[in-house]
Amino acid sequence: MSKGKKVLFTVLLVLFVGASVYLSFNMISRPTYEFEQKEDGWHFTGFNSNANITEVHIDHPLVKHGGKWEPDTAEVVTAVDKFTFVSDEYVQYIYIGPSVTQIDEQAFVYCKQLRAVFVDDANPNYADIDGVLYTKDLSTILLYPICRCTHLVYTDIEQRGEVTNIGLDLKETFTLEGKDDEALYQAFHTYCKNNGEDFGRELFDEMLERGVTAPYIGTYYIVKEKTPTSLTLDKAWSCDEVYTVPEGVTRIAADAFYKCDRLTAITLPSTVKSIGEMAFFKCWSTSMITLPDGLESMDNDAFSFCSNMKYAMYIPASVKTIGHHCFYKCDGLTEFYMGAPNADGMSLGGRWQPRSDNSFKAKDPLWGKTRADCAAYNDPLYAKDAEEAAKAAAEQAAAPVVNTTQNKAGTEINRTAMYAMIIFVFIPGMAFIGLQVVRNLFWEEFLMTKRGKARYREKKALQAALHEEFLRGQAEPAENAEADVQTPAEPEPDEAQKADEKGGA
Repeated sequence: MSKGKKVLFTVLLVLFVGASVYLSFNMISRPTYEFEQKEDGWHFTGFNSNANITEVHIDHPLVKHGGKWEPDTAEVVTAVDKFTFVSDEYVQYIYIGPSVTQIDEQAFVYCKQLRAVFVDDANPNYADIDGVLYTKDLSTILLYPICRCTHLVYTDIEQRGEVTNIGLDLKETFTLEGKDDEALYQAFHTYCKNNGEDFGRELFDEMLERGVTAPYIGTYYIVKEKTPTSLTLDKAWSCDEVYTVPEGVTRIAADAFYKCDRLTAITLPSTVKSIGEMAFFKCWSTSMITLPDGLESMDNDAFSFCSNMKYAMYIPASVKTIGHHCFYKCDGLTEFYMGAPNADGMSLGGRWQPRSDNSFKAKDPLWGKTRADCAAYNDPLYAKDAEEAAKAAAEQAAAPVVNTTQNKAGTEINRTAMYAMIIFVFIPGMAFIGLQVVRNLFWEEFLMTKRGKARYREKKALQAALHEEFLRGQAEPAENAEADVQTPAEPEPDEAQKADEKGGA
């Protein structure tokens, strides 16, 4: 293939691949906001966020004009459909306007950075209690934001100057110094980098403005003291985040506490009648949840993967329905004390109890038991856990302070080794490969010195001469073989013929 054909082929290949990627992306990509007009008005049906959107206002449908989303104030949104928000990674606050009269229980599923949902006071069907979403009559809790702990910390700092509504585990207090805010930011950026954290300037500015910032779920940097040339910070983690669902609530909606893994305790009111599908799914930190008398149903996967619940669970006699996999992978639960005398009249879903991976059948529940029976089983075990925890805390307090300098030095060494490998191995290797590709496809003498070009041409001429000599050597035996075929030699007489000739003589 000639050089020109190689260049043309490469250009066409690049254009074809680029066009395929572009068309594929446009076919599968979705707009940021999706609305659909139905008989009862405009429905908010889909949201596909990006890092630039941290707040969403649900009041008017949005229309894109000139690359910018703008509200159509002549129309209003009346409903938020199922799975409008799914696994969103950036939205922190959602504001629901007065026109929204219908919100599906699973409209907001696993919004990883969501701190609060605020509802307009004029909304006839929905309300919020300090950022937690309820129906207006407070009969159903619809959504507990995963990062509500962050909202509580921010609110406490802004209103009181300290955190009071949530427990904080102080990890470190440190002071940074610099001639101005830019120098302080660089010092803080270096500190975070040494600890394996990615901390942008916007979060630093937020910390200076609001007195606190949260780069990750449950992690906080709180300004303790600020001078023009120094900054003292507390680094803390949220702990002991608890929530009490208010009396009067009769339903825990589907996905209401989905993956709220910072919650350590949830208290249900005596009025709860039903718990929706995956309502407490993967609440890993949550300890035992007391099921109230009067509870009637627990839907599929309601408590799946709540691995911190231990020992025995009491299920009141009022419960008539337990969905499939209701307590799946709650491996800490070893006993189920059932208030009902037997399973008659109950609907028990498949694999509703946890079981070990090595067993084919879950342990049979204990029927006809009381709440006191369950407490008698649990209390000694909880007391033993508390005793061991107190002992571990005492040992930790008495232990010598670990010097983290060595760990940081090790981190720096690892990072230096990585940079060295990139600089001295990866980059030269890729450069060599790229150089060979260019020389093989386009320009044989690319980036060669004059002496290198001369040597290359000599080598190439020598290779051509050797190749020509090899071909000549292959041709000569073929010519000799052809001559041998055209003039065959007389066959040698055999021994009998020689004897006859001799006798005749």
